Amino acid sequence: MKRKRKEHLIAFLFILPSFAGIVVFYIVPYIICFVKSLYIGNTFVGIENYIQLFKNNTFLLALKNTAIFTVVAIPLLMVISFLIALFLNSFKKISSFFRSALLIPVVVPIASLICVWQVIFDDYGAINGLLSSLGLNTVEFFNSGFSMVMIIFIYVWKYCGFCVILFTAGLANVPQSLYESARLDGANSFQIVKKITIPMITPTTFFVFLMELIYSFKIFREVFALFGDYPNTNVYFLQNFINNNYYNLNYPRLSSASIILSVFMIAVLLAFFIFERKHSFAE
Repeated sequence: MKRKRKEHLIAFLFILPSFAGIVVFYIVPYIICFVKSLYIGNTFVGIENYIQLFKNNTFLLALKNTAIFTVVAIPLLMVISFLIALFLNSFKKISSFFRSALLIPVVVPIASLICVWQVIFDDYGAINGLLSSLGLNTVEFFNSGFSMVMIIFIYVWKYCGFCVILFTAGLANVPQSLYESARLDGANSFQIVKKITIPMITPTTFFVFLMELIYSFKIFREVFALFGDYPNTNVYFLQNFINNNYYNLNYPRLSSASIILSVFMIAVLLAFFIFERKHSFAE
């Protein structure tokens, strides 16, 4: 018992610095943010700030755009990454090169990427130049409904390689004997992927979803760099709303919007976690 207590104490001492950092930089600020969302100045107003937020057209627009981006971009990224991982898994000799190449967008500095995207998507950029040469109408990527398409494309392009690496690791852990047995039973490629591959990599899929949900809320860097403080209404996200209220020193509204954003993320993760538990491959 003394030895176990000593081991637990040593383990706790190793964990303590990280735990203290989480408490100081995450938990305590979150509690302070929640408390501030219940006040206007020094007056306690309860949930009035939240009620007013849902009556604010700008907030509702930001919430709608954030939901659309999350619902469209994350599944699209996961499907594309999974298909690429499946393809590369069939060519093991060259897969390592392509996996490394796909990681380049993640490690390249954001400022450099912004210059490239501006050259590609500008009114006089590469895409519009190609459309003009073909006699087609040009597209205002920075001030039209195509803005959301552009941001989704940038998100998928940037994080696709990272997801491919994760899916490839998950595919490598699937026993080859299962595939061989399925082929002997006459299963085709689609049936093998549907009945064996997808269920067996459920934990990997959940982790990929978790990471991409977190990264989806970091896309604000690209939106801010490309569109500025006040982008067009198609790409005005919750992060823009929070950032603008920070500049305006409207801390009650800022705090309330931040809490709603965090609750939204937690709810989505909890729903996916429950789904993953109910559809575990171990069953």
